[in-house]
Amino acid sequence: MERLDLVKSSGGGTMKRYLLCFLLFSGLVLIPVAAYVQDTLVKDTAVFDKAFIPALFLTGQAKVEQSQMAMKLLNEDWADYKKKYYEAQQKDASWKQDMEKVEGYIKAADRLVAGGKDLSKAHEELEGVRGLMMEGRKRNRIEYFPDHLTEFHHYMEEIFDAAAKKKPETLSDKDIETIKTILPTAITSWEATKTAKFDAQVFGFDPEKVQKMKQLHKTEEDALLALQETVKREDKAEMIKQATSLKGKFVPIYLLFGDFERLKK
Repeated sequence: MERLDLVKSSGGGTMKRYLLCFLLFSGLVLIPVAAYVQDTLVKDTAVFDKAFIPALFLTGQAKVEQSQMAMKLLNEDWADYKKKYYEAQQKDASWKQDMEKVEGYIKAADRLVAGGKDLSKAHEELEGVRGLMMEGRKRNRIEYFPDHLTEFHHYMEEIFDAAAKKKPETLSDKDIETIKTILPTAITSWEATKTAKFDAQVFGFDPEKVQKMKQLHKTEEDALLALQETVKREDKAEMIKQATSLKGKFVPIYLLFGDFERLKK
């Protein structure tokens, strides 16, 4: 941007345009232009997620009609996103391949949802989208706040699964060891979301929504610390309670990044 300001300061409109074109095509402003592309990609990814997250959530809830509407919107937004960014990362040999895989996941989910059956399988297909797109952004050093939530989700799910549908007498030593092993990483992952770059404007968060996210974040943090204490005490009943509460307290935070109002129109 500093180079563009220098161009503005020189005299003559025609000369400015020629000089700007020369700078752009000679690569002298490669870094600012690349940064601009990355910023635009992040903004458009936030728009894509507004369609993706409702489809992911509703298929997980086995809500057929709502899932069908959500998939319609997702297909439309994905077509726009792929058209714009299919060629975006020329130096990443896996970028286009990943885009094709993402489209495969979405099409597979769409077929399942259209049939009105096996929405849990459709949900699994969409989970593949979330993970694959996150890995692509990480490879290309694209900072995207929801990726921190997705990383935490992985650890949280492992803890949840170890305790789900268990009673104190059926919570095995292996289950407890799983929780003990993963919990420190989960806590570190969750703490990282505090310092991660978050631009409220990019995600369309007004001050009220930002405050809500902070409150929900604190609720999940408290649950993690409570679980940490129960692990130290080896209180199986409380361990199960706290471990299984993590998912229900996490989901509302992630859903803030989806646009469910579109489904009502």
